[in-house]
Formats: sequence, C-alpha cells, structure tokens
Amino acid sequence: TLFEMPIQQKTYEPYHGRYIYETKGRAREYRELAANLYTGCDHGCKYCYAPDILRRDRQQFYANPKPRTDIIGKIRKDARGYMASGDTRQVLFCFACDPYPQAHNKYHLTTEAIQVLHYAGMSVSILTKGGKRSQKDLKLLGPKDSYAVTLTTCDDKLSKIWEPGAAVYTERLEVLKEAYGLGITTWVSLEPVLNPAWTLKIIEETHDFVNQYKVGPLNYHKAKDTINWYQFTSDVIKTLEKFNANYYLKRDLRKFIRA
Repeated sequence: TLFEMPIQQKTYEPYHGRYIYETKGRAREYRELAANLYTGCDHGCKYCYAPDILRRDRQQFYANPKPRTDIIGKIRKDARGYMASGDTRQVLFCFACDPYPQAHNKYHLTTEAIQVLHYAGMSVSILTKGGKRSQKDLKLLGPKDSYAVTLTTCDDKLSKIWEPGAAVYTERLEVLKEAYGLGITTWVSLEPVLNPAWTLKIIEETHDFVNQYKVGPLNYHKAKDTINWYQFTSDVIKTLEKFNANYYLKRDLRKFIRA
C-alpha cells in the first residue's frame, strides 16, 4: 500500500527548537522533527551525503566522531520548549550522523537522549546501521516510538565494502526482528538504492517483520547513472505490493513512475 505522509494538524503554539529542529526538503519525508547527536560518523559509508552537505572533509568526518557540545543539555532545553507548547511529535535520531556509531560504546548519547524526550512526553524514531550497539535501547522504546534500519546491501560482504564501519546486514536484521517481536513499530529505509536486485532481495527477506518501507534513489554517487530508475520503480512497486507491504516512495523516485 502506497503510504502518503500525513499532514500534521497543529493544535499547539509553535516552538522552534535549534537542536530538535524542523526538517526540510528530502529529510522531511522521514520525520518533521530531528536531532543530530554527533559531529561525524565512523561508519564510513561510501555513498554518504553528510560530508558534502556539511562541507566537511570526508575522511575527517569519518574519523573519531564526537558528541556535539553539551548536546544532551541542549536537547533537554528544546524538549522542555516543545513540552510547554504541547507539541509531542516524534523526533528522529539522526540525519547528519548515525545515533549508534562505534563511538556510542564510549558516550551512550542516544540512550540519554531517548530518556530526555520521553520525560518531555515526546516519542522517538531511531534510524541506524549500528546493529547490536542499539540493542540495549530497545527496552526503552514503547508503542509511540519506532525503530528503523537503513538497508542498502543484501549480504555481509557487501556491507563491509559499502559501509565498512557499520554493522553488517545480518546483524541489522537480527536487531530489527527483535524490535518487531517486542511490539515496536519497525521500518526500513531503502535509501540509497545501490543496486536494484539487492533492494528487491532485501524486501523478500524482511517483509515479515517490517511495518513500513521508505524507498529513495541514489543521489550523491556516480553509480546512480548506471541504474534504470524507471524499471526499478516499476519493479519495486510490484514487489512491495506482492507482499501487501506499507511503503512510501520518496519524491525523487516518484518521478520515475510511468503513467
């Protein structure tokens, strides 16, 4: 079933946070609110768009990610502002970094951030390639929260090539299954699509424990020009509908739907 992003009916006095911020553009197709906890990401994904958007040297961005200065205190302040305004929209961790980089084992920022938002009556959406680094936090998530993984490759060897510092494919699936079994809403980001066959195989292997898929093309890598996006869009819709899956196609992909 093709899912349309709902229009949020605002019944509160707006609060505009700086660290829990209103998303724009492509990011808003995931969540209206988001927060970034780290200054970089040690997953080293070959296709990562963040260094270019942030105008950071790519290798520097990958090396030794650190917490943003006093980020938990700043998120707490913003959360209080949203709470006072009655705004309880879900906050996504994260767009410009991963909430569970290898550095999470040292800083545990996401664990604290989840607790801060829950105290303020807000819910969270986790989007990660961190695998078991995120596993302990599943116990913190409730029915208003969601847990998601990004899946771009369909086996562990490919994961190591494209996302050398992230958890491998099978590890991400293991934690995603656990989240689903705990009654947590799960979703998968099939973005970027690196190889159409890989993406279709991922859907085949995961549809039993995924509540929703979000599908988007490859935008920031030369490999994008090797893919027939019209054919892929047709194929992915057929595959998703074969399994009666709930899905959302990013606007960048919708333009390839044949009339």
